Amino acid sequence: MASVFAYLLTPALVLAYSLCGMAQPAAGTPPLSVDEVLKQCKGGISEDLIIIQIKKNGKAFNLSPEEVLELKKSGVSENIIKYLLDPTQPYSTPPPPPPASPGTAPAPKAGPPPRKFPDDEFAGRVPPEPGLYRFPANAAARIELKMFLGESAKPGLGKVLMKKGKVTAYMVGAASKLRIAETAPIFYVRLPEGKGIEELLLVSLDRKNDRRELDMGPPGPKPELRPETMRQFDSLEVASGVFRLTPNKLDKGEYAFFLIGTAEPAKGNYGKGYDFGIDAGDAKKRH
Repeated sequence: MASVFAYLLTPALVLAYSLCGMAQPAAGTPPLSVDEVLKQCKGGISEDLIIIQIKKNGKAFNLSPEEVLELKKSGVSENIIKYLLDPTQPYSTPPPPPPASPGTAPAPKAGPPPRKFPDDEFAGRVPPEPGLYRFPANAAARIELKMFLGESAKPGLGKVLMKKGKVTAYMVGAASKLRIAETAPIFYVRLPEGKGIEELLLVSLDRKNDRRELDMGPPGPKPELRPETMRQFDSLEVASGVFRLTPNKLDKGEYAFFLIGTAEPAKGNYGKGYDFGIDAGDAKKRH
């Protein structure tokens, strides 16, 4: 299935698109594919019928975060995606609506209730422009979006055997200008229209002389980040399109919030991100 991104980045999650056998479909029945499910969704087939087929097919699809995002943007419901990932979950079709009494007009459908967000002292103070922000001294400070440059190492034999080569993305400078003392700093991000929080990753950067590097894996349309470079963070939507980001405790080092889908290798751009450095915590590297 064609990808909507130039790069596949899988947080904690470096997964190849494959099928994990769980149960065999009936003899003579062709196995159900993700493309077929997408085709049925676009063709107006009901969610109930599609889920029944997925469960009958009995195979779990090991979808990457990029593929899940692509399916959602193509109109596949989260419920269907849930059963694509695990068809063994119990499912029962919803009961039909009760018949209307004779002579009684159907009640008008109620509109969706207004969204409610958790209380947050800074949610209403995040500027309207998309970007990443902090609130030192209770004032909004925007973090600059920077470009990752890149270089490729060709396949070959050396101290390390590289059968496919490797792409290294990097930011210029041995350290970020933004220094933070807290080990679990709080950020706020306002996403651009049409973007989801799934497209934001927190990565650790390796300091190498006058730059900070990120191993992007072998060259190709779907590079893979090493799991040890990924860092977990909690995200909570506190206003429409505004998320509060709280990383787990970070060690002393260099980091960046990486934006999926911003790379243009032909132009020398291997992605964009918001960089920062942590000056407190354990200085021992995790990788």
